[in-house]
Amino acid sequence: MAANVSAPSYASILALPHVKFIFGSALAGRFAYALVGLPLLLAIQGSSGSFGAAGLAVGVFGATVAFLAPVRARLIDRFGRRRTLPPFAIAFALSLVALAAATNSASSVALCVILAGLGGSVAPPLGPSMRVLWAQLTPTPTHLRKALSLDAVLEELLYLGGPALSGFLLLIISPSAALLIPAVLVVFGAVAMVASPAAQENAPEPTGPSTDSTSTSTSTSTSTPETVPARERMLLSQGLFLALLIPVLAGGLIVGAVYVVIPAALAGAGTEGAIGIVLAAFAAGSAVGGLVYARTHSTASPQSQLLLLVSALTVGAAAIALGAGSAPGLGVILFASGLFLSPIMIVAYFAASGFGGAHRQTMATTWVNTAHNLGAAAGSIVAGLVIEAGGPATASLVTAAASAALIVASATVLTLARRGIRLPVTSA
Repeated sequence: MAANVSAPSYASILALPHVKFIFGSALAGRFAYALVGLPLLLAIQGSSGSFGAAGLAVGVFGATVAFLAPVRARLIDRFGRRRTLPPFAIAFALSLVALAAATNSASSVALCVILAGLGGSVAPPLGPSMRVLWAQLTPTPTHLRKALSLDAVLEELLYLGGPALSGFLLLIISPSAALLIPAVLVVFGAVAMVASPAAQENAPEPTGPSTDSTSTSTSTSTSTPETVPARERMLLSQGLFLALLIPVLAGGLIVGAVYVVIPAALAGAGTEGAIGIVLAAFAAGSAVGGLVYARTHSTASPQSQLLLLVSALTVGAAAIALGAGSAPGLGVILFASGLFLSPIMIVAYFAASGFGGAHRQTMATTWVNTAHNLGAAAGSIVAGLVIEAGGPATASLVTAAASAALIVASATVLTLARRGIRLPVTSA
């Protein structure tokens, strides 16, 4: 029995009460996000004739997803998942329908950007909500870590299938029409997810790690030299918490750029299928990386692990310049780069849950999502602008340089935090 508790399998996680229905529903809704990226980019590019405009719209979409994520998290923590997720999902679906109509009728770029921003502002945080539910559905921290690993791996599998499926769908339907599919999925997933009795808010105390205890393992190394309990202070005033978020921001920057650079590098009539397969290779590498990471154990702190993982991802981003224009070459580079993406998110989500304490689980894990999405938004916008001026290869190099700068910033923040130097940051 002890062995099973210390080393739960993915099958044992799925066998826990209520998990299959809740997690399956959440995955259906989250698949919408995997399906929306490529059609959104190509619908606006086809309508405007510009990758710069398309990158701007995708970036604004990601920026509103990110900037308003803490607001949506507060609403969920205050009013509960059942009252908030379905309305968000319906509003998000309506925004996709409006975008489909606008791009199909070649409306102005400004209107498309506004609609993309409105859609991002109401995007239901199904991922963060599910990660909070994991803490309620799992009996021990060991099970929670395994569940978060499973969550990250399957999310990457969604992003493996999403771009590939989108690419093949775009061979038979227009990008505008393809936007209607995620509109349906997100409503179904959100409504079904909160319909389970186990999704009630009065669940047992979360099983996540506490930042008040000393660090003993890979994912619980979030102890701080400061004496005030983490849950009693502002999250962003904690240097160790910021040192978790900055590498995630860098990883998001690379992801956002990849989803603009690859379509531009392989642009041409009938190339949608190739674009989808190459982007799927990125997600496939991430899924493999998550599976491998789940079997490893490190005594390094989460912050140190993140610096190493993001450094490797940054090298992969720079290597994209070498394979620009070749689908097979880009596929190999992206698969290798993706090996480090899922571990980044696994480490960050699990460590962040400890900073959230018992009452701010959604907020803490949402900040990880926010950092990733902010980076992705910036990466999409910058990549689109650089592509217009210097091409896809240049865009990949600029992205890698920006990520390297963030790595240096994160290492600096981590050093200051370990020396007990407080940062003058005040936020949620």
